[in-house]
Amino acid sequence: MNHAEWKKFLIKRFLFILILVGISESLLDWFYEGVVFPWLSDSLHIEFFAVGMEGGLSIEVLCRGVLYLAVMGICNGLPDVAGFALRTFSESWAGSTMTGSISSQTVQMNPVQRNLFIWGTAALTVLILLTVLLPYVLAAFAFGQTVSAQINRLKEQEQQGKEEYDRRRNLLLSDVAHDLKTPMTTVAGYARILLDEGEAPPFGERGNGIAREKQREYLETIYNKSMQMGDLLDLLFEYVKLESEGFVLNKTRTDLFELLRGCVAGVYMDFEEQGMEVIPSIPEQEVFMELDAVQFKRVINNLLSNALCHNPSGTRVWVMAEAEDGDIVIRVCDSGEVIPPETAKYMFEPFVLGDESRNSKGGSGLGLSIARKVVDMHGGSLTLEQEGWEAYTKAFVIRLVVNPD
Repeated sequence: MNHAEWKKFLIKRFLFILILVGISESLLDWFYEGVVFPWLSDSLHIEFFAVGMEGGLSIEVLCRGVLYLAVMGICNGLPDVAGFALRTFSESWAGSTMTGSISSQTVQMNPVQRNLFIWGTAALTVLILLTVLLPYVLAAFAFGQTVSAQINRLKEQEQQGKEEYDRRRNLLLSDVAHDLKTPMTTVAGYARILLDEGEAPPFGERGNGIAREKQREYLETIYNKSMQMGDLLDLLFEYVKLESEGFVLNKTRTDLFELLRGCVAGVYMDFEEQGMEVIPSIPEQEVFMELDAVQFKRVINNLLSNALCHNPSGTRVWVMAEAEDGDIVIRVCDSGEVIPPETAKYMFEPFVLGDESRNSKGGSGLGLSIARKVVDMHGGSLTLEQEGWEAYTKAFVIRLVVNPD
């Protein structure tokens, strides 16, 4: 939860509790002024000093009343001179309304009755003060409990996120090791054969050594497997770089549609060699956006490369772009095979493809993870859609918010 979300959470909870406190205060005011104080007046002929005072049952009025009544009770036990001085001082800060209300009710009482009235009223005032404070105490407790519970939930989520991160990191390392082990084993095996034949006749000569054609085949295999490992390490480096905190995009004002046309032109011959067709459907207009052109080209090229590697010959691939609901929507779609739901669910996580798929098609699953991360960093989204289309079976859809000029 970021700072803005925390602020929103605290404000909402505080306003909710504030409303409850206001309702509680209103109910307490009604209870005392409509029930308790009339009963005291009718049954015991006691007028509570706070009735009619400015502020009513405010905490400040009740505190002044308790202190004044306590001082009055103490003064009754002191010598006249000391009691008179303390009484005069207390009356000055208690206020004429309060002192007048209490004095008018005690003037005809004897000392015993006066003490009983003063200490009884003081006890009642303390009780009322506690009930008035109770909503605030409960509100503070409830607010503290709510915040504490939210913090605990966030800590739990953070712990779960850390555990999930560790799990994914370990899985990533395990899969990288697996994908590197196979070509390394091949490279080591062929290199061992060539080393063992070091005593054999030179290339091209027949004998106990390896024929030149076979040697060339071995060397080509070593080269191809080395390139495969290099490509995997490059992808891994790119993935780690994007995940690091210090990485930022190098955004410049770029014509998005022209960038898309360039990506399609760059792979046209590759598709033709595989017996596939790539069809651009990109408006001729200029659409300038703040993009990291290098990283965004990587996204489009990755989607096109996936379409090229994971579809049979004869597949048609479209690259479409259009304005839709204030966004720019890019679709890289094809007429090839539908991706199984169990694979599509984790399509954008690294190394989600099964071992069999990776071995047969040469994929690592890192490319789509990198593509989604780059699109996210541009403030957009990358999703897979496989329903509701007639011309094609699946589409990778990029949505970008148009930057104002």
